[in-house]
Amino acid sequence: MSDIKYNNKWFRSGLELLNEVLYGKWKFIIIWNLIDKPLRFSDLRKNIPSITDRMLSLQLKELEEGNFVERIVAEGNPPKIDYKLTQMAIEMIPALSALESYGRSIIGLKSKNLKTTKLAMLNLSSEEESFFDQL
Repeated sequence: MSDIKYNNKWFRSGLELLNEVLYGKWKFIIIWNLIDKPLRFSDLRKNIPSITDRMLSLQLKELEEGNFVERIVAEGNPPKIDYKLTQMAIEMIPALSALESYGRSIIGLKSKNLKTTKLAMLNLSSEEESFFDQL
């Protein structure tokens, strides 16, 4: 019952496809850190202290290959490299915001005062709303 084909592979659901494309411990965290503005590698490293340089480099490369992150090289000596979200990643912000809030609710924390870009609301059908209400 596979109905989604991506990179010559079949997937049964959008979640299964998303798991394939964004598999990894750090990809959502990297995307979350790039929501407000483009950042340099060193800034990402400071914002995510438990990630190694090698892992951050690998995850950024995979996000770039998946068209979630764009690498911007500014001329100079040495050149300055920023990473910013692509439109495809920006479209995930409402879902990430909902997941971030849900993660906080697990232990009873209220969401921090997030910037308005992080507070985007999801347009869910009544079926989807009832699914999240059950969580």
